[in-house]
Amino acid sequence: MQRRSCGSAGGGGAAAARARQRAALLRAAAAEGSSSSGPLGIIIECDGALVDAHGEGHRVAFNRAFAEIGHDCTNWTPAVFYDLMRLGDGTGEGVIAAYYGIRGWPMMLASSERGAFLKKVHSMKVRILREMAAKGEVPLRQGVTQFIDDALAEGAQVAVVAATASVPEDGLISSAMFNLGPNRAFKMRVVGMGVGSGEGEEEGTSSESEGQEGPAGATFEQQVAAAQARKKAEAAKEFVRVYNLQKASGMGMAVDPKIMTAAERAGKLTPQLMGAIAATLDTPAGQTMVVAGGNTLMEAGKSAGMLTLGVPPSVAQRGGFSAADAIFDGYGPGGGLTWHKAKLMLQKHQDRQAAVQQQGRQS
Repeated sequence: MQRRSCGSAGGGGAAAARARQRAALLRAAAAEGSSSSGPLGIIIECDGALVDAHGEGHRVAFNRAFAEIGHDCTNWTPAVFYDLMRLGDGTGEGVIAAYYGIRGWPMMLASSERGAFLKKVHSMKVRILREMAAKGEVPLRQGVTQFIDDALAEGAQVAVVAATASVPEDGLISSAMFNLGPNRAFKMRVVGMGVGSGEGEEEGTSSESEGQEGPAGATFEQQVAAAQARKKAEAAKEFVRVYNLQKASGMGMAVDPKIMTAAERAGKLTPQLMGAIAATLDTPAGQTMVVAGGNTLMEAGKSAGMLTLGVPPSVAQRGGFSAADAIFDGYGPGGGLTWHKAKLMLQKHQDRQAAVQQQGRQS
């Protein structure tokens, strides 16, 4: 009996030691997961977070186009423009058609001439937007420079995702980098998507690409191959454009050709692409935050395990941020996003990830 008792006690001591060892390993793993070794990463959207592409870009260009054709009374407010975007078909011409469908078409315009009228106004709007961007007239969002300055001062690595609500030819990324100035732009990495979304998507089409599905009688596979070749050519042209801008302006923007190839290959924002961007910043996904004005970029970032922070540029957009870990009223103290708030939220995000990993090991 005594020997059995001694054996039982010995077994219990070994089990307790193993339990203590396991607990120590779990605590070490949790501490490792929650600690920030190395710099923090920021992936920020140009068209929504750096600039208000829709409110201060597309909308203003539309209003100037209306003024050029003598429709001075047509001046869309941000709220009206966002409503028209929802009512339209996702194209620039569709936005114009939605407006005149509600207001009424010009009396002197025949029904048969409406299509040509839409194309004319939209073409003028595209030209005006690109002229605005070339002159740096699409302003940065208020407070974003302070957010970036504070982040860069603490060694954060920053990547800017361009052309999510425009096309590269619109030049919104060039305008944003110009307004940020060379001291900031030199420290930031630019990722060109080469595709547009929303109102800007239609602006990527042109007569040069229409009707080029492939040679006459081509099979479906040949048509797909031809479309892929055109996409590759467009991506290459965009890379050359941004690289030439870098050389000409002296801003020193760091454009990674591997990332641009990945974006062209993906065709849209994906978790894999977001992971690749973080890798070029040398920051793990858990130490990287996504700051965006639209939900698409945050969806991809969230799926990649990143912290997602929404900064909608208009009250009209604040209902569609299902992927946001937090939504802010722009930048700055109070209800806005600051670097201090972002760091605290990223630490909590890392702690939550460490807790999940710990639970997984326990199970």
